[in-house]
Amino acid sequence: MPTKEEIFDNISLYTAEQIVGFIRQGIVTEIELEDSDNTGGEYSSDMRKKVNELLNDQEPADWNKALEINTVAGYQYYLDTYPDGAHREEARNRKRELQNVGAAPEPKQPEHPSDRWELVDKESLVGLQAFIEAHPDSPHVPEAKRLVNKIINKQSQEELTGIDMEAMIKRIKNIQADKKVLDPVETVFSLIVTNLNKGRITLKELVDAIAEDKNLLAAKVIHKLYDEGYLTMADFGAMNVDMAFVQHMLEDVPPQKFNSPRPMAQISKPSTEIYFWGIPSSGKSCALGGILSVAGGGKVASHMDKDPHCQGYEYMSRLMLLFNDDGSVGTLPEGTSTTSTYEMGFNLTDNAGMVHPITCIDLAGEMIRCMFKFDSGIDLEEKELITLDTLTRILVDNRTQNRKMHFFVIEYGADDRYYEGLPQRVYLEAAVQYIRSYEIFNRNTDAIFILVSKVDKVPKGVSRNAALAEYLDKNYRGFVNGLKSICKENEINGGDVEVVPFSLGNVCFQNYCQFDDAAARLVVEKIIERTPGFKADKINKLLGKLKG
Repeated sequence: MPTKEEIFDNISLYTAEQIVGFIRQGIVTEIELEDSDNTGGEYSSDMRKKVNELLNDQEPADWNKALEINTVAGYQYYLDTYPDGAHREEARNRKRELQNVGAAPEPKQPEHPSDRWELVDKESLVGLQAFIEAHPDSPHVPEAKRLVNKIINKQSQEELTGIDMEAMIKRIKNIQADKKVLDPVETVFSLIVTNLNKGRITLKELVDAIAEDKNLLAAKVIHKLYDEGYLTMADFGAMNVDMAFVQHMLEDVPPQKFNSPRPMAQISKPSTEIYFWGIPSSGKSCALGGILSVAGGGKVASHMDKDPHCQGYEYMSRLMLLFNDDGSVGTLPEGTSTTSTYEMGFNLTDNAGMVHPITCIDLAGEMIRCMFKFDSGIDLEEKELITLDTLTRILVDNRTQNRKMHFFVIEYGADDRYYEGLPQRVYLEAAVQYIRSYEIFNRNTDAIFILVSKVDKVPKGVSRNAALAEYLDKNYRGFVNGLKSICKENEINGGDVEVVPFSLGNVCFQNYCQFDDAAARLVVEKIIERTPGFKADKINKLLGKLKG
């Protein structure tokens, strides 16, 4: 049986039936489970409701079993299990009658414990537990305990079939999103191996889950499962994974790493400023990398002239190198520091020879969560204060007169991912409130977009635009309506927010990508269309207009 601490740590992996069993066995109480300090906020209200319903629904059956057994131990078990039970008074009276001299006697004790054992229902959990309590010295107690464990294990396996895999997937996603987990690869690997070894999931269930979502696990976790012998080449075939990804994994190509940027005080380049917002793990930086790669690839725009003096020059250069359009498999970055904001300046010359001065700003992933914490009155750590201060300096205190556009990146299908116990919609809605409070979008803003990444997850045969509209309305209605309200109040983009579907192409094991530039090309075309362009021979004179 698990300890109380193990139950707390893995509460999201258990079914309601298992939790009820733990409560009845006295390992843990309902009050302890409802304390978020114990369970980290992962004991959901839905699960709590199911547990309460099961506890209430089982009482009539246990009461009838107590009447059937008609022993002091049987009634005591009912009293211990249901402190507020409907038959509590009657249970006390019947127990007292059996105990009192002159009252109805306890059923005649057999001459030998084995006779009593013969009367016990070997398939009744309540009956076996009552026997163990009433006859602790019986030679049949070990057999009774073995049968109790067998019944509990059988019930657990029946409850876990299919359901436990779903619970484990949810746990994996939460681990991957939790920046407090120091080693998510080892944590996820251990979680999977523990569940496989304990029989909570089967290897087939794991393979089927990866086949359904090839980005369920990071490449390092997949690699470790393969190295440790849990996965084989045959399993990769069952997952329908392109062997190019497997070969790339076995080559163990290291991911691109980025240096931390120097602090920013303001945007230095006269240009159109394009801000990219998103919570950690939203795919924001990778999407921006694909967009910049296309911008500098010579297909949509004639060419790109990068500003070597901008704060994020190295970051921009490294990011662009990650995406090739030759069909080869590349390694995506493991992720930038969640507190780093990068400024990337460049001139983009369109195919008509017009020059578009642009600065892309990759805002720190932690920015939106800092907004939520600040508005909630939660004390921010020093690095979080610095992160929020960067936003205040470039978009409030030292705000330029440059024209501005904003892209909010949301990952399709990540609505069930939690960050410090809260879904990302809570943070996004808080960001809208913060932006409104500081009037960040009130001046010089030309357009606001919602870029939905990983739209390749939209079921085939379904209208992508319709699916995205339904998805956002269902999961992010408050956030979307908040942005629309800001657009209407400030006459931005005709009072509406444009939804932009986005995909990097074929992404596998979270870290590998066969880049398809189709979506990125549409974004670059949109940027060229929505930003002012100037003739090359007059660019220096006309750049000043962007300041007015």
